[in-house]
Amino acid sequence: MDIWVLLIPTMRVALYAAVIGVIGTFLFTGHFWRYQSDRSRAYCTELLQKLSMVGVLTSAALFFAVSGNMGGTFMSAFSPELLEIALSSKAGIASILGTGGFLVVIGKNRLDRILPPLVTTFAVSGLLLWTFLVSGHAIKLGAFAQILLLIHLLGIAFWLGSLLPLKHMCECEEGDELYEVAHNFGKLAVFYLLGLLVAGVTFAYLLIGDLALLVETSYGNVFLVKLLVVSVLFSLGAYNKFVCVPKIKTDPINGALYLKKSIRIELVAVTLIFTITSVLTTSVPLPMGG
Repeated sequence: MDIWVLLIPTMRVALYAAVIGVIGTFLFTGHFWRYQSDRSRAYCTELLQKLSMVGVLTSAALFFAVSGNMGGTFMSAFSPELLEIALSSKAGIASILGTGGFLVVIGKNRLDRILPPLVTTFAVSGLLLWTFLVSGHAIKLGAFAQILLLIHLLGIAFWLGSLLPLKHMCECEEGDELYEVAHNFGKLAVFYLLGLLVAGVTFAYLLIGDLALLVETSYGNVFLVKLLVVSVLFSLGAYNKFVCVPKIKTDPINGALYLKKSIRIELVAVTLIFTITSVLTTSVPLPMGG
């Protein structure tokens, strides 16, 4: 069996986690900086570095995977002729952009001494998001689909990218700060999730074209499984908002414990979603042959 059939989807899962994690951490700190303790801010800074290291390695590996996939063997990944073709391919360009974006994050502390931090943050976020817009299904569907995907990704990043910082705050027992962040997160999530849903459903319809294909094709079947896992995430989000967050207000220790346990389940669901998304984008043909 072609080794790249397994390696590429696996590497894309890691890439999704790195991109969503980095952009989500930026959004988290941007929205909740004033509520965070020094320990929470330091954790986010460290998290950005760790995620970016994963991102650099994964993006670089995915670049070599372009030539490897063309050659069909592991050693073909290092073929000069195939690497030259990879440089001009959409997947290759996306990998280069991703590598550059993650490297900027790693050197962000130094760059922030030269440029305003907001400038580097927007630059990094733009580079990382662009990796999804220059290749894949969106580019085949045109500018409108790319805008929808951008909105969808920002919603995902805010929601899923905030899970690790929130979990860290739960473990640090930061009662007042945790409540303020979790409470305001719930209010902002309404708008982010609305954009995520509207953009995601519209984008999915553009991809599939006919709702009947959801049950008649392998792509549609896998997509339905993804929707099932997403519905579990939404249920957990509602549980957090209406049960865990009020509990933090009245009983900080147990409230933080409930929220941490819920986030752990969410992280498992997120891993499943990233895995299913990777399969949809790399291993399953579109129903309409896109």
